[in-house]
Order: sequence, then structure tokens, then C-alpha cells
Amino acid sequence: MLEPIAYDIGRLCKEKDKELTPKLINIELNTDEVKMPFDTFKELTPLFKKSFTGKTTYKGEEITYQILNFGKHIDLIDLEEVDLYVIADGRRLIERKELQIIPKIREKISPNSSIYFPSVFPWEIPLLAYMGVDYFDDSMGRLASSMGYKLTKNRMIKTNNKINNNIDGNNIDDIYKDNIHIYNEIIEEVRVAIKNGFLRNVVEETAVSHPYLWANYIRYEPDIRNIPLSKGRKIIITSNINTPEVKKYLIRLDKYEPYSNVIVLLPCSSKKPYSLSQSHQKFIKAIRSSKVIVEEVVLTSPYGLVPRALENLVNYDIPVVGEWSFEEKELINNCLKNFLKKVEEKFNNYVIIAHLPEHYLDILDLDEVVITSKENPISEDALKCLTETLKNYKEMTKDLKLSRKGQRIHNIQQLAKFQFGVNFLPDEIFINHKGQIFTEIKNKRQQIASINLKNGLLVLTLKGGELLWNCGGREINYVEVSYQIKKGSLFPPGFVDCNENISYNDELVLIKDDEFLGVGRALMSGLEMKKARHGALVNIRNVIG
Repeated sequence: MLEPIAYDIGRLCKEKDKELTPKLINIELNTDEVKMPFDTFKELTPLFKKSFTGKTTYKGEEITYQILNFGKHIDLIDLEEVDLYVIADGRRLIERKELQIIPKIREKISPNSSIYFPSVFPWEIPLLAYMGVDYFDDSMGRLASSMGYKLTKNRMIKTNNKINNNIDGNNIDDIYKDNIHIYNEIIEEVRVAIKNGFLRNVVEETAVSHPYLWANYIRYEPDIRNIPLSKGRKIIITSNINTPEVKKYLIRLDKYEPYSNVIVLLPCSSKKPYSLSQSHQKFIKAIRSSKVIVEEVVLTSPYGLVPRALENLVNYDIPVVGEWSFEEKELINNCLKNFLKKVEEKFNNYVIIAHLPEHYLDILDLDEVVITSKENPISEDALKCLTETLKNYKEMTKDLKLSRKGQRIHNIQQLAKFQFGVNFLPDEIFINHKGQIFTEIKNKRQQIASINLKNGLLVLTLKGGELLWNCGGREINYVEVSYQIKKGSLFPPGFVDCNENISYNDELVLIKDDEFLGVGRALMSGLEMKKARHGALVNIRNVIG
């Protein structure tokens, strides 16, 4: 019924006639028995039919549907394989924790099947789309207009258009047209938000005005495979720092390995990447003047800790009010302690140099730290202090055989490890000014990857994909096919298997009978690929032969 074309936790799909979802529909559905009341005692549920299946016509084609009539007893839901899943009792579910059944349904069904949630207000659409709903109707807009209420993006407003204390029929029609306009407007905004990666912000804007929506937003634990590892656009963080983007980053951060045992803690900057900001350019110059190889680490909310090697992956903006929240303090200190544990495991001895403003120093929960910032980290005295202090620890690194070139290679390898779970890059690689990465193979320089300047991630060449497959096998992002592929799109008939942990937009390798064939980009998560019946699964960029 649907073909997914973009994901941002929620999804943007196209119908056979190219119309896009989420959208409003008006479709005829029938039930052949009495509906079970929402609050029926569980002992009485066997007296009622809890699932109504049937066929109907949509846009001239026959589709199958299942009306899920389980009331509050969502543990009883038994899904059949149909085109359209209809949520009964939506008005009751949406105000309760049982609304979490929506993503659980989406997790089990084909990405080509749709979820229909009737009777919604406009402000409920973003959260429901975020959870995986594709279709809505305007019945609540019609009801509101009949009662003289005009809908906005966030609430109902009583109109003053009355004649003899009764609403005139023409006024009802006018109010209804205005209400439909609001529905269409917010659906269009949701579509644009999914396509451009800011649906979460639209959800927060609407849910914050309604405690029942906000509660379900906070309860919801989205499948982070349905967002790219790096969006390539600025992430806006407002009232909730525990976002899917941050969660995904923190999981991967655990794989990071430090290069030096001299750790320099730095503040974040409004400009991203940090190294392009004036403050960080001064920090970098002061560090290099010491001729000591250090591990530069930026402390920040909401990402906690960002090694210089990963700075191109984080692009965000967050309100700065001069005070850290408890959650921010806890996040930063937990990330820092986990990082320092790895430093200790690798080097045994290390030093922490904090070149941080006072309000950063106040939140640090560390036993031993050398402070060089002198209240203002970018002052001439503070920068000189940083340089001279680092010189005192040069002896600490002399037996580690550290170098600027080695650090640059290390940083690219850690990026590969962050992105793919394994470091498949050789120790001898060459990186040009365009971000293209080469290595010597059989006395011939070959390109193995390049850095995508928009999102900071690696893009595989054929040779890079082959190295990745040989290094990680079925533990990495692979898709297995049943035929000799060509450039273009991979569809379900040629699909055999994949790593279900593949995320939307991930770089991946394609194989057949454990033989490497090519490289491409995922158009949906690995879990979705395994359930898909039609539509493009992978964009195949390059193949052998």
C-alpha cells in the first residue's frame, strides 16, 4: 500500500499514485458485531469480538484492513497481515500510557502496511506521526465546528459567530473549512519536517501544551535505527536533552579510543564544528605551540563529551542560560568518567588539564585536575598558561611514539569505528584536502573512502567496502542479495538477508554467497528491510565488474 521514502523516527511514504503520507483520508470500514467498550473488565473480553477484518476500496483498489478493538487491554492485540491497521478507541488511548502500542504495532508490521488513527485533533498529529501513524481523518474538526469551535495548531477557540444563540449553518461550514485548513497545514509541516529531519521539534512544539501528549512523548523510546547517524543539519535541543540523536551518539561514543594520555578539556562553542570558532582556533594554536600531542575533548550539553575526532558529527543549538541542569551535570560527568576509564586502561598514567570557564569547572566531579584557564580561557595569559603547562608533561608522552600524522590517522580510524563498529582502515592512509582517503594496495594508491562534508561521515568506495567486509563480515552493515546486482535500487525480490541493526541512510556493503559485490546506502533500517514487500530498500552506488 505504501512505499517509505524518508525517515525521521516517523516516516514519509508515497502511495501508488505518488501522493504522500501522513495524510487525511475518508475511507469506508464496516464491523459485523457490537464493539467492545474501552473499559471492559478483562474477564468479560471473551464476550466481544476484538478484531474486525475486511476489505474495502481505496483509490479504486481493493485493500485489506484490521480494526483493532482491544480497548485498554493492549496485551491482547493479535495482528493479522493486512494493508491497513485501524486503531479503535483512539480518543481514549491517546490520553493514556497504552498509546505506546502504536510503535509496538509498527515494529511488527511491514513498512508497506499503514496505521490509521481516526478522530484526532491537529495538535495530536505530530506525535502520532512520530510514533508511526500514516493516516488520520478530520472528524474532530467537523465536530468542533458544529459546536462553534475553531481549531488552531495547539488548541480549540470558541467563536462568536452566533444567531439567536444558535450557530448558523453557513458559519458552521466556514468554521469547518478553517479547521480543515489547519489539519492540512500541520500535515504539510509534518511532511517537511520528516524530509528535513526536524520532526521531533514539531512534536515538542505541539505536545508541550498538552500534558497527556507530553507524557506519551517522554514515555516513547523510539527506534533509533529510523534516524541517520548524522543528519547533516543543525539539531535544535530545547526542553528535552534526552533526544534520539543524542542517544545514538552516546551509544557509539562508547567505542572511542583515546590517542594520548594528556587530556585537555575544552568548552563548546556556538559555531560548529568547534575548530572553526575563534576560541577553538586559539586553543588549537596554544596546544600546538607546546609541541605536545594531546587528546582534545569538548564538554557540552546535550552530547556530554565530544573528542576532536568526532566534532564534525555534532551540529546543534541549545539554549544557554548560564546554569547547568542536574541532568546536564550528570551527563557530562558520567561521559567524562567513562572516557577517563578508557584512558587509564590504555595508558595507566594520565593527566587532565581543564582549560574551561568557571561555570564549567564548578560542575566537574574529578579528584585531580590541572586548571589553566585563569577564569577566561581565551585571554592571552590563559592561553600562555595552557602552552607552558603542557610542556611540563611532554615527558609523559615520549615513550608513546605519538605524532601529528599518527593522530590524524587515528582520528579517521576512530570515525570509522564510530560509524561502522570496526576500524577497517589500514595504519598507512593518506588524506587529501578534499577529504578523500587513500591507501597503498599492491604498490598502487587506491581510494577507499571519502568524508562527506555535510554530515562528517565516511562514504565507501568499492575498495573500502571490500576492506570493511573482510574486516567485519556479518557483524557490519551488510545486505545479502540473490543475483548479480547493478547500480540503481535493490527491491525485495532480490533481497535475502541483512544486518537488522542497519539504520536509515547508513553506508553498507552488498554481498552474494559471502562474496563482496558492491556498496550502497540504506533507504530504510535493516529491520524494515526484512519485513518489506515492495519498494526500494537500498540505493546501490557502485558494484564490481
